[in-house]
Amino acid sequence: MSQVLAFPVRDTMSRYRLESVRRMAARAGADVHKVAGEFIAAGCSKAAQNDLAERYRRHTLTSPGGDVA
Repeated sequence: MSQVLAFPVRDTMSRYRLESVRRMAARAGADVHKVAGEFIAAGCSKAAQNDLAERYRRHTLTSPGGDVA
């Protein structure tokens, strides 16, 4: 017997935030699936999006060869 799991992204804003987080992770060179999973686990909230964006912004600025421009 198979089980159907509900996907937590149900509204337009959550879907937009998830895509934004995926793009941000790709730009930072992070594992997109892992970052998206973290975001979904955090409930797809604006606060979670901001936290992830800040973490990867700092990572990009402090990594060797990071583009600061």
